[in-house]
Amino acid sequence: MKTYLLIGLLISAIGLSGCATSGMEAEGKPTDDPKYAKHLVIHNEALAAKIIIQEMHTRTARSGVLEVSVVLANLTSTDKNIQYRFSWYDADNFEVEQGSRAWTPVILHGKSKTSMQALAPNPTVTTYKVNVKELK
Repeated sequence: MKTYLLIGLLISAIGLSGCATSGMEAEGKPTDDPKYAKHLVIHNEALAAKIIIQEMHTRTARSGVLEVSVVLANLTSTDKNIQYRFSWYDADNFEVEQGSRAWTPVILHGKSKTSMQALAPNPTVTTYKVNVKELK
């Protein structure tokens, strides 16, 4: 009996630790281009099937830093109150200036899209992720 109780507690602990992850990679994308999904982290499982990256553009600005433009689309007919922020990574996939950026609130209306632009904090940045979570 104690063995079953211990196994049950262990399974519960593993399940709860899975819920505490910081984000999940979004899978849905209209063009089936995996490069879009790898740049979107949604911090709410219910939101992950409702928001996608519809367009993504990058370039190097005159100052030598990465410039990003991302279009998020709401697949549902209801408004979504979300927050987003960009995370920037260097060539070794280490986050640059971690925790220094604030969340930006935005209302993503039903069946609409919104464009977000950002400039990397310095020239060592080679890639990025857009973090999205619901505003409660």
